[in-house]
Amino acid sequence: MKLKTNFKIKPALNYILIILATSLGITAGLIALPLTEKISERTTFNLLTKEDFYSSAEYYVSLETTDNKEVEKTRDIFFKRLNAFKVEKISIQEIDQDSTTTTLRIVVNTTKDLGFVRELILNKYDITLLEKKEDVDFFENEDPYAYLNPENYDATEWDKSDFRNIHITKLRTTDNSYSNFAIFKPWPNKQSAFNDFLAKNEGDYVGVSTDGFVTPYLVPLEGDNLFAVPLPTEDEALVEVISILYNSGDIPTNYSMIEENRLEPQVIEIDYIKISIGLFVSLILVYVYILLTKQSTLEILAVPFLATLLTLSIYLSVLKFFNIPIDTFLLPIIGIIIATLIKVVSANDDSVFYIEGGFLVTLSVILLFGYGYMEILAYHLFPLIVLSKISLIISSWYVNKLKRV
Repeated sequence: MKLKTNFKIKPALNYILIILATSLGITAGLIALPLTEKISERTTFNLLTKEDFYSSAEYYVSLETTDNKEVEKTRDIFFKRLNAFKVEKISIQEIDQDSTTTTLRIVVNTTKDLGFVRELILNKYDITLLEKKEDVDFFENEDPYAYLNPENYDATEWDKSDFRNIHITKLRTTDNSYSNFAIFKPWPNKQSAFNDFLAKNEGDYVGVSTDGFVTPYLVPLEGDNLFAVPLPTEDEALVEVISILYNSGDIPTNYSMIEENRLEPQVIEIDYIKISIGLFVSLILVYVYILLTKQSTLEILAVPFLATLLTLSIYLSVLKFFNIPIDTFLLPIIGIIIATLIKVVSANDDSVFYIEGGFLVTLSVILLFGYGYMEILAYHLFPLIVLSKISLIISSWYVNKLKRV
């Protein structure tokens, strides 16, 4: 007697895939929920919020000018520097002016290191190139630091405005290790003249003067016209600060910092646990209302609803797993935007390209020209657009599979 089996592998695989997808979705949801850090003693799942990392300070800067154009340009460069360093909140105001000077008050509220913020304001970073005087010999000089003395150099016509960019990168050194170098890239119309300047000084020292402090540079023989000045640090944060100082523009006037004070940080605090519960309840109520008013069917609504939950769950799980700090007041804004976008996209199949394209273009413009919290919000939303698209595809597949079970 033979037993006949009616086992079909395809339905079994569908069941397994549905179970796996359900398990992964529930796991992501549990991790994303508030207070799930308590489910494990070994691994923490708490959300890293930025509230405890904020600090604030004010700086009073005296400019040696009363010219409105110079004051405005200086203020713009200060703002450009701080914004490039991702300082969250910046305020720069002109508070006083006499016959010779103008005083600016700069207030920052940020999670960034205030020591680096201070350096971005304190240093003018006026760059000029110098040539060694003909009667000076660094090797036969009694002073071992003669190559650092600006009096041993002659001024040249070359300054920071002659270079379109000063790019910092790692280059191999003579001992086969890697160090940070600042590569000076002249404007195209000045490249030929700069090549002549280097050729003139082949095998000799030139000086790079930064606010009066000289860094010697030995122009190599038979060089490749690469003017790469070594940096005295390997600290990544300090390298970022130096790069910003190099490339933020030329401050047109001398200035000094006359006062600085620590302030009480301004922190927008919300109870993200209550907000999370409120958003979840609101999402359910919205979809229940749409269903009860018969504006859509349960089958159609299931896809965007699941996609919204999946997108936000994965997003919060990633924040928790990788300890990515987040301003909690941005979470409800992100949740509302993503939930709305997913619902709009799912209900307008014919216009998906235009909706998503327009949204991505808007975010790109904000990333390029925005600052502060708007830029931070766009930075978080950009990958969420891609994630929401993937979640819609997965949710549609999941719902279709459930219908066939």
